[in-house]
Amino acid sequence: MRPPQSLHALMNLLSGHDVARSLHVFGYEPGSDAAAIALAKQRLRLAWLFQMSYPGAPAVYYGDEVGVTGGNDPLNRAAYPWADRGGTPDEALLADFKRLVAMRKQHEVLRRGSLSAPLHIDDHVLVLARQQGEALAITATNNGRDAATVTVNLPAGARATQFTDALTGATTIAENGRITLLVPAMFGTVLVAR
Repeated sequence: MRPPQSLHALMNLLSGHDVARSLHVFGYEPGSDAAAIALAKQRLRLAWLFQMSYPGAPAVYYGDEVGVTGGNDPLNRAAYPWADRGGTPDEALLADFKRLVAMRKQHEVLRRGSLSAPLHIDDHVLVLARQQGEALAITATNNGRDAATVTVNLPAGARATQFTDALTGATTIAENGRITLLVPAMFGTVLVAR
């Protein structure tokens, strides 16, 4: 594991000016059918969830937030699809992106909290804990095509018993130092407690 100073200074990006765009890497090709495009966009949402709940500085390449796609350079440098210039930005994707950024801004533990060893890891699900003082966040991502239920031990010394889903507001109760998470397919959940 990296030293905390280094970990919290990482520039975490998914796309950039010298690599293929994320949507392209996630399966969006010219002429893709609607199912392939939807899957690529859901993979992007999953990557954003991880990026916004992981230590470091999330960096977003212009246009990713509205669905700009493209392969290797120069296809990755397409112009931003401004609506007033005839472009068609993906407003639903933008709304989801803003919701994940707002989650990170609202919960300081997601920006500054420590990161421990994974609480759970398997072929599809990764569960991490972030702690900052009394604040605790449990993040779970699932790259599988089916929802998953996992039960994990809370980090040693954690006293929290009630957790709130940072995106839905639903509450989950931990019992005897363990918490059960329902992790949606191709997405995840972020539970926070104080």
